[in-house]
Amino acid sequence: MERVKKRVLSTCFLWAAALVLSLSVPSKTAIVHAETMVYVTPTGTKYHSRICGNGNYTLATLSEALARGLTPCSKCYGSGYSPDPEPAPAPQPDPNPAPQPEPTPAPKPVKINKSSILLVKGQSAKLKLTNASGSVSWSSSKNSVATVSANGKVTAKKKGKAVVTAKTAAGTKTCNVTVEDPKLNMKKISLEVKQKKILKLSGCKHSVKWATSDSSIAKVSKGRVIATGVGTAKITAKAHGKKITCKVTVKKPKVEKVVLAKSSLRMGYGKWEEIKVRTVPADALDYYDISVKTSNASIVSASADNYDCLINLESKYASGKALISVSVGGISAQCSVTVAPDPVETLQLSDEFLFLDYPDGYTSISYEAEPYGAAKYYEPIWKSGNENVAIVKASPARGYANIQAVGEGETDITLTLGNKTAICHVVVRQ
Repeated sequence: MERVKKRVLSTCFLWAAALVLSLSVPSKTAIVHAETMVYVTPTGTKYHSRICGNGNYTLATLSEALARGLTPCSKCYGSGYSPDPEPAPAPQPDPNPAPQPEPTPAPKPVKINKSSILLVKGQSAKLKLTNASGSVSWSSSKNSVATVSANGKVTAKKKGKAVVTAKTAAGTKTCNVTVEDPKLNMKKISLEVKQKKILKLSGCKHSVKWATSDSSIAKVSKGRVIATGVGTAKITAKAHGKKITCKVTVKKPKVEKVVLAKSSLRMGYGKWEEIKVRTVPADALDYYDISVKTSNASIVSASADNYDCLINLESKYASGKALISVSVGGISAQCSVTVAPDPVETLQLSDEFLFLDYPDGYTSISYEAEPYGAAKYYEPIWKSGNENVAIVKASPARGYANIQAVGEGETDITLTLGNKTAICHVVVRQ
């Protein structure tokens, strides 16, 4: 009976101790694992689940009993019993914990600003790494195509492809480099006005922008160059930011032939004539001046009218010939000019029939000629058909002649002026 009382008291003591421990826990919630309690004696080698036999038994934790090397009692636990290890008591939270250091963030991945670039020979581009720590080692797979400096500057050397690599302690990054070398099929061309030429840009697969420095000299559209005026201009092809130029020289059109409206000409004294000048090609006169010269300025003078494309001729008051030479762009043509008095168109005597008495018959006769000035340039030739009847002599006053009867009969008095002849019939009576 005494043993039962002791066992009950021990159990109550254990539950009371557990209750006290739970009430003493701070306000913060914590999970406490209660250890198994066993009975031991001060000198025993066993631990018991109850008071087993004689002796002074005290309560102890199973972990304390095991730490003393005690083994389970076969009467209390049975044969073959092996105790599970007791969980360690949960640590009590520190009411004033020390501040903990911030956790180190995970490193960010290394990035490169460009994974591929397209350059034209001679151009450069800058590559940059982000999130890279420590030194960076740059290299190119083909230095003949593209080189890279220690700070990531890529320079295009020749057409081709290369891979630029950046190595860091945190990783490696690459950039594919494509180098193009665009070229024009001609660096300079020479054209005449209105002529055309095709320019082509090779070594470049992308779009090309064409431009001209002076559209009044040369225009360009998709590489097609048209000469519009005399002078020089630059045609520019722009691809990937690089400009390639071609010098265009537009010359005056070459004169193939000079044509004059007249190849020969007859002029009277003191006359003006115009000769139209044409060229082959026709627009050559837009770019060249007309030059003219005469072989005999005392017969005829000549001057050029470049505005109206004419040659102006002025005959002098002298008979003769002169050769007029007209030159345009180094090509010449000639016109032969003959200067002579204007031909007589009409010639009329003041009398066509006269009667004279013999021996004292005497009279004067006059004439009129067209054109009016013809009498100035032609010598009048008077003649009697029978000087035994009448004779005729020119008067000092131009335009007159005197007729003298010398014998009975009839005769014709004729006047020749230039290419015309007039007749007066004279009858002499006794």
